[in-house]
Amino acid sequence: MTGLIDKVKKLKFQPLFGLSSKHLQMIISAYIPTGRAPPSKQWFVDIGNGDKLSCEVSIPPTWKENHKTIALIHGLGGSHTSRYMIRMARKLYKRGSKVVRINLRGCGSGKGFSKLPYSAGNSDDLLKVLQALKKESPHSEITVIGFSLGGNTALKLAGELGSDAETLVKTFIAVCPPFDLEQTVLSIQQSKYRLYHQYYLKNIFKQASSWITQKFNSIYEFDDKVTGPIWGFSGAQDYYRSCSCKNFLSKIRVTSHLICAEDDPFVPLGGLKDIPSSNHVHFWTTEYGSHMGFLGRTRHAWKFQWMDHLLLDWIDEKF
Repeated sequence: MTGLIDKVKKLKFQPLFGLSSKHLQMIISAYIPTGRAPPSKQWFVDIGNGDKLSCEVSIPPTWKENHKTIALIHGLGGSHTSRYMIRMARKLYKRGSKVVRINLRGCGSGKGFSKLPYSAGNSDDLLKVLQALKKESPHSEITVIGFSLGGNTALKLAGELGSDAETLVKTFIAVCPPFDLEQTVLSIQQSKYRLYHQYYLKNIFKQASSWITQKFNSIYEFDDKVTGPIWGFSGAQDYYRSCSCKNFLSKIRVTSHLICAEDDPFVPLGGLKDIPSSNHVHFWTTEYGSHMGFLGRTRHAWKFQWMDHLLLDWIDEKF
């Protein structure tokens, strides 16, 4: 068992000319047109107590039972309509993979189908989706890709399952996961990132409108008064301590790949030396890329979504 920081492998990422700024990387990537989503059908998964998760499932005409299934999980304030979800779904669909865009509780096409709002710790919901997928297509290899908060949920599940994860998932991939939820929330709430904080807060309020009757001034306050207590925690700190994926990395027994940028404003990498990690976890970093940005040169002319091409390579086991 080694510390996560001891496992770091550097990746070559060259930002587009003039886009080395972490702010430009994040902002521009959030507003670039995504193109059309692949054709999909809404698929409900029973998660207990009368609640359901809504997934958007895209199956290419050429897909067969022994072909790949890729499950995508969005981040904080996102849904199946998030730009990165649509981009990846379209590219994977064109390559012949079955793509499942999972909406966390109350998100996207799942609004109104859950009594409780989602949390970063809802790994059991993800487990139910994966079990349903495996039951439908037992010979299809499943790769799970979690983005930001979705990456935290995916890694938490991988650790909870231990060696049992191999019966469901071939590979877990996490993009910019918040290893320490409290540290990430406090980073977002810094005054210099006020605009980003307001953006996330607005999306959270919109998704949680059915469960709240008042406005909150910060994500931390929302988690302290709403998310934490609703899910049985004493408050935000208890919720963050219990659900941060850093506590589960040492228990992972299935191949897992993590990618972060060293200039990510919300996921500071300074404290990683104290996080134990199993040998099944592979940690990759880039000097630039910000949080979910990674706009840079690829081997394909005129294509600059470097993150997308990296993930496609990883799915094909090209490292």
